[in-house]
Amino acid sequence: MEDITLKEIIDYAKINEDNARQFYLNAAEHAKRDNVKTFLLALAKQEQTHIDRLNELDKIVDKGGRIPKPHGIVKPLGYAEHLGNVTIDADADYQQVLKFAMAREKEALESYQKYAKLVDDKKAKDLFLLLAGEESEHLRGFENQYDDFMKEIENW
Repeated sequence: MEDITLKEIIDYAKINEDNARQFYLNAAEHAKRDNVKTFLLALAKQEQTHIDRLNELDKIVDKGGRIPKPHGIVKPLGYAEHLGNVTIDADADYQQVLKFAMAREKEALESYQKYAKLVDDKKAKDLFLLLAGEESEHLRGFENQYDDFMKEIENW
């Protein structure tokens, strides 16, 4: 892999997070169900907090500070492994949006893990692993929400 700077890695991650934020905002604008619209807006807000975190990391890198140590990958429950190609539209329900969010987080996690394997620079590798760890936490959070949702349906 060609040399890549830490700033480029962070910029790449910010673009991904902002694309997701914009997607969720657009989907919320078109959602027909109020609970789905509210959830999509919450997802957009969550993506903004990820961008804010990356901006903080960017400042650390600019000042020559140390990149926080990767905190490891949270083991997913595995739901995202069985989703296939997931899309949402204006008629999407809460369950469909959860599945979409899981698929998106899984894709981001796998991308950062792949890039961590491709770089030789220790700092770049650590940064990709840090980002992968954060995405694994997001994925697990959505899987937990999905689990709770399915239990609620069973008890209904």
